[in-house]
Amino acid sequence: MKKILGLVFILTLFLAGCTDEGILKIISNSNEDVWYQVNYGTTEWLSPGESDSYSWDLSTSIFGDEDKRVTVTYGGGEWFWYESYEVTKTIKPGSTARVEIIGDSGEIKIVNDTYETSIYYIYISPSSSSDWGNDLLGTGVLSPGYYISWLVTTGYWDIMFVDEDGWEYTFMNQLINPETVNTYTFVDNLRRSADPLGEKIANSQRYSEKIEGKCRRK
Repeated sequence: MKKILGLVFILTLFLAGCTDEGILKIISNSNEDVWYQVNYGTTEWLSPGESDSYSWDLSTSIFGDEDKRVTVTYGGGEWFWYESYEVTKTIKPGSTARVEIIGDSGEIKIVNDTYETSIYYIYISPSSSSDWGNDLLGTGVLSPGYYISWLVTTGYWDIMFVDEDGWEYTFMNQLINPETVNTYTFVDNLRRSADPLGEKIANSQRYSEKIEGKCRRK
């Protein structure tokens, strides 16, 4: 009789299972202060390199492990393209889910370091596009000794500027990383572009072929 009771007790424990911590860790990889909310709660702030952790007691049993879905809303300053972002994580017992916060844009900076030649036109276009788009200077010019910059989303971009004499200069397939500044300096001996429109069309075709190839391999 004691043996039977013992087996029933062990079986009950096995079926009931136990509890284990599920952890959510929120990390700031940004170089500026960022904010976040867990499940649309209180707004918390993190300085660069800081992190916060949250934990929940979750059960495990023969019938399956308990989990918890958590929504993290976050944002930051100038490096964040949109005002706020949202990600949902599933917290499981005995494991750690991570949310790493970093901006999704970088800066393209163009410096005119010539002695007396102004830049009249500037074009910044995604590498996937076959079109240079509109001139970003509008009615202005970039005079010697000055610079201008734009924030763009991370990824590959093509850049062209045209000086006052009509000479064109291109930088193709430029990788813009999160929260970094890519600087392009116009100097007197800078290499001119032979065919910026042709380069642009060919580059967009190569970009498309690369993406389609990846899709086919999957």
